[in-house]
Amino acid sequence: ETGWTRQGASRLLLVAVLVQSSAGAGPPFVTNDPDPPEVGQWEVNLPWTLKRAQDGDLSGELVTFDPNYGYDRFTQLSIELPIPYSGAEAGGFSTGIGDVLLEYKRRFGTDPYSGYFGINPQLTLPTGEDERGLGTGRITLQLPLLYQRQWGDRLFYGDLRYKWRAGEEGKSFWFLGFAMEQQVSAGLTFGAEVFGTTPQAAEGEYNVSFSVGGRYTLLPGQVLMVSAGRSLRSDPDLALFLGIR
Repeated sequence: ETGWTRQGASRLLLVAVLVQSSAGAGPPFVTNDPDPPEVGQWEVNLPWTLKRAQDGDLSGELVTFDPNYGYDRFTQLSIELPIPYSGAEAGGFSTGIGDVLLEYKRRFGTDPYSGYFGINPQLTLPTGEDERGLGTGRITLQLPLLYQRQWGDRLFYGDLRYKWRAGEEGKSFWFLGFAMEQQVSAGLTFGAEVFGTTPQAAEGEYNVSFSVGGRYTLLPGQVLMVSAGRSLRSDPDLALFLGIR
């Protein structure tokens, strides 16, 4: 999960990801799932992101080093080390070390057809320079409750989380997302999600967004993931995500 997943509830989302491991639920969607990687397996994501605001300002991450480790069949340990950038339409460009995110995921249950829950606490440390737009300048905490269930080739998962001090000027807010995926063939899956947030700023408003996408297995262990969507607000920003795992 990169910076646009934490801040992009009002963004048009265009995602293209190349991964080198078996793809579960979650990416390329904002809504997260409770499944960890296989036991002892490393999944290293190296995404690049671009966000364009309505005023033309650009921001994102040149790259984020995002290793995920399957500690056991129930547990995932992760860290995100981003190198963000920001640039105004009038000129000026900044880049450097961003805010580091520490993540723990725990699944409760093993039978996907019966359904199971998970938790996914995430702590973000203010290691980036907020004066240059490269960090938030504060500690933020996310406390998600995840759920997943499978019916045949169809998979559903939900993500309810409280984001403490994650909004503008340290405002806390809620996120709720639902995703559904359908396996079309052995190597092709389509899906869609809808998600929303409570106001993320003191004078902000509620927001609802959606995206559609899918995954295609190029080679054993290499999966292409793509999604696109937008906010239902009248002024959505634009976002682009490219990465490899």
